[in-house]
Amino acid sequence: MSNDSPQLPDFLLAGRYRLHRLIGAGGMGRVWEGVDELLDRPVAIKELTINEHLPPQEIEILRARMLREARSAAQLSHPSIITVFDVVEKDGFPWIVMELVHGKSLSEIIKQEGAISPERAANLGLQVAAALSVAHQRGIVHRDIKPGNVLVARGDRAVLTDFGIAYLEGSSRLTRTGSLLGSPSYLAPEQARGEPASPAADMWALGTTLYAALHGAPPFQRATPMATLTAVVVDEVPPPVKAGPLRPLLEQLLNKDPQKRPTVHEVVEELQRVVMSFPPQSSSASSTGTHTLQEEASPAPAEVSVAKPAADTSALPLSSPAEPGKRNSTLATVGLVALALCVVVAVITAVVLFVPAGGNSRADGEQPAAETSQSSEETGQAEEPEPTTSAEAAEQGVGEDDEDSEEEAEDDDYSGPPLVRHEDPTGFSLDVPEGWSVDRRGSSVFFRNPEGGYLQVDQTDSPNPDAKKDWEAQERGAAGRFSNYSLIDIRYSDHPSMERYVTASDWEFTFTINGQRMHAVNRGFHTEKKGYALFLVYPADGWEETGAPLLDRMSESFEPAA
Repeated sequence: MSNDSPQLPDFLLAGRYRLHRLIGAGGMGRVWEGVDELLDRPVAIKELTINEHLPPQEIEILRARMLREARSAAQLSHPSIITVFDVVEKDGFPWIVMELVHGKSLSEIIKQEGAISPERAANLGLQVAAALSVAHQRGIVHRDIKPGNVLVARGDRAVLTDFGIAYLEGSSRLTRTGSLLGSPSYLAPEQARGEPASPAADMWALGTTLYAALHGAPPFQRATPMATLTAVVVDEVPPPVKAGPLRPLLEQLLNKDPQKRPTVHEVVEELQRVVMSFPPQSSSASSTGTHTLQEEASPAPAEVSVAKPAADTSALPLSSPAEPGKRNSTLATVGLVALALCVVVAVITAVVLFVPAGGNSRADGEQPAAETSQSSEETGQAEEPEPTTSAEAAEQGVGEDDEDSEEEAEDDDYSGPPLVRHEDPTGFSLDVPEGWSVDRRGSSVFFRNPEGGYLQVDQTDSPNPDAKKDWEAQERGAAGRFSNYSLIDIRYSDHPSMERYVTASDWEFTFTINGQRMHAVNRGFHTEKKGYALFLVYPADGWEETGAPLLDRMSESFEPAA
């Protein structure tokens, strides 16, 4: 707490967490960059700071709030929700140990760079919506959605933080009668009037956050908190003139009647549609900063409700395909964002499940990637090497080890489409079908099948230890993210190509995109340092003959980054 807090670097907490430097501070806490010396893993450590002159009951409320923040976040597994690793007590007060996200808050980006483009706002918004879908499904309302609580990591991965004032359905409320929690500029009108927050309040806050990102300031910002709250309740919403294709959605989100706002799933579907309407980009446009997890220590999250999305790209892997060892809840959002994620990550394949990106449209079920605290370095516009077809590779090898080559050819019964080598700027490589277009969205790389479906590759620098458990957590909300979702199985992968990884698991299911039945397998695996997911969506009528062998062949050819 304020008197006992470490003032110098290299403070050791609980015998394993080494604090190196202060990276964020606010009214209720400080955030330190550090390392878990037991696991040799970088972490962010949040310390509760309190005024020693506060009455004991107020101190206890702050302590309980911080524990609630840790518990709320720990219940949620999603690439766009900060991962909590541990809670440690020192002198009777909790310290939260969590994922270290390298990047800036959206608030910092707005202050330093000004308003962002509608395309980028849609991408980030989709990921946040997917994360909220997971939270709402678990009965958690964030209550403090704002630019300062959205971290933007490399690849434009959005990470929702600060669940300190989140409300969990069925739990007691840590507020006094008549008190308001949250940031005045982002509070919903009903909250400003003293009414309880609901998932609809989170939708309002998401709308004001997107408005601020697009216009440089929230719609009702005034000189004083009281003036701001008054404006939120009585003033007309200024038209979102810079929102472009997001304008209709923002107008719905900023409806002062909470009953008329869209649900989180409806928001995910619309954001997926908007994201897919933009032309594909060869590389992600992200301006991530060099800061690490920077939380504005102000009270935070509120509760959110879950809505049902169409097969979103973010819904699939709750923890994006790229990090099957990583936690990501149901993206329906992960899916949602899983679909949404796909969207966002394409927008995160698993925004809830990671958020998948649909074959022809993200809203269809593609999923963004795993919840990667992507700390891998940005690669920028790196040129990709000229692809080499399987036939060319075979010709180049003729005569070098003829007998071995002939034996391998005899054992190889692959009869799928011809493949070309893809060398990704981020370091991984694999064989993909010739003629499939490449679409890079955020941290995900999509290879789109002209006949319907796609392969989404995602990655994370902080995978969770068990890929199967990660998929099981993300699967819970998949039915809300994918149209006509039907689970086939979640199992540890027994494919020989997976034996070289620490853990590997397949999440197999079917769903519908634009009336076409699709078969999908999200294959998650990780090395000691990186997590990956290969999420293949293929027409169901061709899965056994072509789709399954194709996924196995791509898995065999996959080479992780060094």
